[in-house]
Amino acid sequence: MSSLTKMLNVLDLFTPEHPSWTIEEMAEHLGYAVPTMYRYAKELNNAGLLRHSSGARYVLGTRIIELDYQIRNIDPLIQASSQAMRSLAEKSGSDVVLGTIYADRIITVSHAFGEENLKISFVRGKRMPLFKGALSKCVLSTLSKPQLRKVMADNTGEFAGLEAQTIHEQLKEIRKKGYWATFSELNQGVVGIAIPYQNKQHQINASLGFIVSDKRYSLMEEDKAVAELQNCAEEIDFALRHYG
Repeated sequence: MSSLTKMLNVLDLFTPEHPSWTIEEMAEHLGYAVPTMYRYAKELNNAGLLRHSSGARYVLGTRIIELDYQIRNIDPLIQASSQAMRSLAEKSGSDVVLGTIYADRIITVSHAFGEENLKISFVRGKRMPLFKGALSKCVLSTLSKPQLRKVMADNTGEFAGLEAQTIHEQLKEIRKKGYWATFSELNQGVVGIAIPYQNKQHQINASLGFIVSDKRYSLMEEDKAVAELQNCAEEIDFALRHYG
């Protein structure tokens, strides 16, 4: 692991459950020497990625807010998908979400809200479980075998109790069907319906889906919902071809 990677790993410590850390706490948690941790904290503070809070504690820096604004306005996938997703959410009344993978993390990058006002745990920007929920499973189904092996090898805890064959068979079934639905896997009473989405030109491995209550799902025609997602994906493809 390079020094830069080790320094950037510090940012992963900051969560809603643990929003502030001292130098000593960070060093102990990451297994770094305290002098090294002081050096990393100084560099991250100078870059605006960390800042001093009360006493000797650190919190995330406001530079991250600036970066979030920039990625919302310049990322090709977010820009290409925003209008199509908003239109689909308005038409269907359901939440429409787009998830993608970077390194070994799956996150929701765009969320167009419907009319249900659902309470969900994994909002935009929050790392999702790798093998729970329709969105994550459909993202994994787009990966090559070497990519998938690496994700599984680097995150054994997330796949604990699951046989590799079972995972591969389920992902194969997703590719065959072209979509997947999960029920209460992430939030009780919430259904996810997603399709795999891939754009090789822009090196995108993603998925596009609906999030609905189980009551709303019972009134939906699944085939129609999948067709609507596929049409939305085609609109995103078209927008990406003309991006930039």
